[in-house]
Amino acid sequence: MPFAYSRASYTRYLEAVGADSYLDLTRRTDPARWPRGWQILDEMLREFGAPWVLQLWTKDPHTVALAGRQQLEQLRQHSLITAQVTDTGLAGSFWEPGVPAGALDSVSELASLIGGTSHINWRYDPIIPTVHRTDTFRALAERAAALGIRRATINFISQPGTYRRVDRRLASRLPGWAEGMPGYDLSWQADQAHELLAIAQPLGIRLAVCAESAGLVRQVPGLAGAACGDRTWFSALSGHSPSAPVRASRKGCGCLVHYDLGSYGNWTRCHGCIYCYAG
Repeated sequence: MPFAYSRASYTRYLEAVGADSYLDLTRRTDPARWPRGWQILDEMLREFGAPWVLQLWTKDPHTVALAGRQQLEQLRQHSLITAQVTDTGLAGSFWEPGVPAGALDSVSELASLIGGTSHINWRYDPIIPTVHRTDTFRALAERAAALGIRRATINFISQPGTYRRVDRRLASRLPGWAEGMPGYDLSWQADQAHELLAIAQPLGIRLAVCAESAGLVRQVPGLAGAACGDRTWFSALSGHSPSAPVRASRKGCGCLVHYDLGSYGNWTRCHGCIYCYAG
C-alpha cells in the first residue's frame, strides 16, 4: 500500500511553509487502526524536528491515547496538538461496524494528553439522509458540552459520483442513492442545519459546516464555515500567527496548507465504515 509520506515530499513542504508546518495524522486512515502511522511520525520527528501543529483524526480516541501516549507527551512540549474526534452515534451499527461505541465518552484521556478539551473538535460526520436523527445529535452535543468541548463540525453526505467506492457500497443500501438522493438537496440540508444550530448554540458550541455544503453559511445565520486546519483556532491555542497560506482541498475549504502523512486504501484494515472518505 503506497504511503503519502516521503522524505523528499516532506522536505519540499517544509521549504514552502518554514516554521508553520502542520501535520495531519491522518485524514486518510484512523491512527487508532494504523500502527505504521505512529512509526512514520517518529521517523519524521527524529529527522526534521517537531511541527508547529499536529492534528489527530479519529473515531477511537481511547486507542489513539494508548497507542500514542509517549509520543504525544513528548511532542506536546514543542508543538500544538489538536484532535478531530468523530462521533455520529452510529458506532457498532451497519454504518460503522468496527467503531467502538462512545467516542465522546472516551475522549478525556486523549484530551488530557494534548492540552484539554479546548484542543478537541467534535465531528458529526457524515449526516446521512434517512439515517440521521436530531435526537442523536442532541444527546451527543449535550455530552460534548458537558466535557467542555466548544467546537463542532457537521458534514452532509456527498452527492453520488464524489467517492467511487462509496457509491458501490451505498447503491444497494440507501434508497434513492443512484438517482442522486432527490429531496435531500441544499434546502433539506439548510433545514437540518437550522435544527442542529438551535441545539448547539445554547450549549455554547460553535457549529461549522464542511466545504461540501459551504453554501449553507449564507442561508443559516450563525453557522460557520469549517476549516479543519483552522488558522484562527491554531493561533488562539498556540499564540503563533502563521504566514502559511490556506490551501483549499476543494471549493469552500478554509484549511491551512498541511501535510498528511497517511495513505488511502486501508478501508479493510480500519473501521469498515460504509461511508468512508479514505477507501
